[in-house]
Amino acid sequence: MKRLKFTTIALILSLMAVSGQQNDVLSGSFSSKAKYAAGKNSYLLDECKVNYTYRTILGSPVYYTEMVWTRKNDFAIKNNRISYSDLSAYPDLQKRFELITPMSVKFKFTLLFYSDQSKAYIASAKSELVIASPEKAGSTVNLPIPTNGTWNELFTNVVAGKQDAKSPGTVIPDDALEKAFKIDRINYGKMDKDARGFGRSMRQLFALSSRFEVTNVEMSVEWDDADYNYIIEEYTKRKASKQTYYDNRNFKPAISENDPDFWNTTVTPFEAWLKAVEDADQLYAENRWAEASIYFRKSLDADPQFNYPKQKMEKIRLYMDSKLARNVGDLELIYVEGSGAVKSFYIGKTEVTQSQWRRVMGSNPSSFRGCSDCPVENVSWDDVQEFLKKLKNQTGMTYRLPKLTEWEYAAKGGKKTTNTQFSGSENIAEIAWCVYNSDESTHSVAKKTPNELGIYDMTGNVSEWVADAFDKTVRFVKGGSWSDDAKNSMILSSEKYEAKYKNNRIGFRVCQDE
Repeated sequence: MKRLKFTTIALILSLMAVSGQQNDVLSGSFSSKAKYAAGKNSYLLDECKVNYTYRTILGSPVYYTEMVWTRKNDFAIKNNRISYSDLSAYPDLQKRFELITPMSVKFKFTLLFYSDQSKAYIASAKSELVIASPEKAGSTVNLPIPTNGTWNELFTNVVAGKQDAKSPGTVIPDDALEKAFKIDRINYGKMDKDARGFGRSMRQLFALSSRFEVTNVEMSVEWDDADYNYIIEEYTKRKASKQTYYDNRNFKPAISENDPDFWNTTVTPFEAWLKAVEDADQLYAENRWAEASIYFRKSLDADPQFNYPKQKMEKIRLYMDSKLARNVGDLELIYVEGSGAVKSFYIGKTEVTQSQWRRVMGSNPSSFRGCSDCPVENVSWDDVQEFLKKLKNQTGMTYRLPKLTEWEYAAKGGKKTTNTQFSGSENIAEIAWCVYNSDESTHSVAKKTPNELGIYDMTGNVSEWVADAFDKTVRFVKGGSWSDDAKNSMILSSEKYEAKYKNNRIGFRVCQDE
């Protein structure tokens, strides 16, 4: 495989914030042109336009990309130059020419954070975007596959402070901005990406930014030369032998169903895989991914060395995996297989923590501060509904509170139940923070023994809101808290509170339909 590198100086990209008071989504686009040195391999990518979106999900950065690119009319590999028109007598080779796509494209750049409120660039950083298996030339079909990372993985050489677009990384003295950063606990000047608080400072900078600007873009492209070598060899030998089905081959034979020699072979005619690719691309454009994969597989079976269907199948797999993924950030869900009247569902492995709440809502209502991985409390049922709405906006997925029957079924261990009165054990001290051992406080989640399904703290720590209503204004809570005794902490025990009520003993965990 070959990776080519191109540099574009002072390419500017503006990203406009699309959220409200605190920005958690920034989107934009930029263009770049490939340059090939004289005497070196010259590949098919000519120009490209990249659209992308940065998001913060539960406080962590995620980006989505799509790339539309134009194709040159010829390529040169190891002094072999072939143009599209050279292949006019060979429709299968022309089709392969059309379907050559990069394995991946990487863009490295300097990112400037601009604040409308400060009317200045308030930070700069080095960052990069990687686009795996771009679409074929000219295609605008896009599979939104997220790329997840941490702040210190996606952003390096971060400098916080007023800067000029022409000299990113050089801080211009500004007392007002420095004081504002101090209030927001943002480290001023060059930031250590491995230091404690780096992620918090990056979240703050992202939220304060109205747009991004990008300069000094470097583009590197990775190709599989086998795609080019196939065309070079097939074209050269077919032209020399005056026939498609020649001897002494390095690649699997390609032959037309109209060739007289076809009937003396067991080779699949290239018209068959051309039709399979055409059908697959049509289904792909219609978002019929499973059906498209079947036809891509047919073309790949006809020629296992054909990279295009292989790349498309892998991209569909990655997209489907991303759609099925339940875990976002550090919010992890456990699958609970249903039984009888209880249908299968997903439920939070732990109660929602203070840090998770703060990263969605922007504040921490808890009474027991100083413990980011302790369960959030002092939240009403109504507050939780607002959290669930905002979590959906961030992740694109629908969350809810568990139903009372779902909560009890999961607490008992589902199909793996051992029928204990507490969630996972008859010994409450083994699995719960309760009145006997809590020291009158919540504790970090997942420190006690989980139940049979691997779910933590369904007994104790904080009681948990569930979806069910006792009447129009009253809701149930389950599980007992740090202040409850054994009787109130049993799986079948419950309490009732007004939906607007809140105290430091009540929290919640999220749930999703299968």
